[in-house]
Amino acid sequence: MKNYTAVALLVSGLSGFSGAASAAWNWDLSCGSFACSQTSSASQTSNPVGGPSVTVTGWSGTNSGSALAQGYIESWNGVGVQYSGESSASPNHAMDNKDKFESVLLDFGADVQLDSVGLGWVYNNDSRRSDFFVLAYTGSTAFSGDLTGKSYSDLLSLGSGWTLVGNYGGSGQGGYTLSPGATYSSFWLIGAGAVSGTSVGYGSNNYYDYMKVASVGGSAKPPSHDNKVPEPGSLALAGLGVLGLIGMRRRKSER
Repeated sequence: MKNYTAVALLVSGLSGFSGAASAAWNWDLSCGSFACSQTSSASQTSNPVGGPSVTVTGWSGTNSGSALAQGYIESWNGVGVQYSGESSASPNHAMDNKDKFESVLLDFGADVQLDSVGLGWVYNNDSRRSDFFVLAYTGSTAFSGDLTGKSYSDLLSLGSGWTLVGNYGGSGQGGYTLSPGATYSSFWLIGAGAVSGTSVGYGSNNYYDYMKVASVGGSAKPPSHDNKVPEPGSLALAGLGVLGLIGMRRRKSER
């Protein structure tokens, strides 16, 4: 009986392992380890229980071709961006595209796939002021997380290593479903407005956008086996094979 029990536990454990590989996480960017009152800092980090942490930095550029510079993260009901010299008065504490195009860079330290973005504060909760775009870094060379000196046009150019996930928004506060396809990345950029070609703009309604990113959701990339570790299904079949061998030996011993 002990042999049967050991193999049964092996097969059962593999089933659990297979499911754990696609665990979903939600990163709260409004409270928790983030400040729940309005604060500003160079970066902030969220640590979901059991999931990878994410560090958020803020960036801005005057237009599509101007060099990006790091600003401050404004935290209250989500994260916004305040560039150097900008007033923190409302609605400037948001991520916006008035005077400068602002964005937040999310560094997960490991490949994840984002499938949702939640907007917290939106100016007057006006749906016309909630357009945003999402990019993911999928390049083959290492990226440090520093966008200094790069422009949005650089990021949107062919061969930059950045992939446009899509333009979203237009419904005010609440959750938005992304369409990431097969994209996994350690770095995701969410910016106010909309992308067209290699340019950033104001979206279809041509209004300035003011919003704060309150949460993002997604899952970690399943581990790559690379022929070094058998697939769960293969191990399960091997376990069943062991069961068969045990049965044959028992029959021989009974003869």
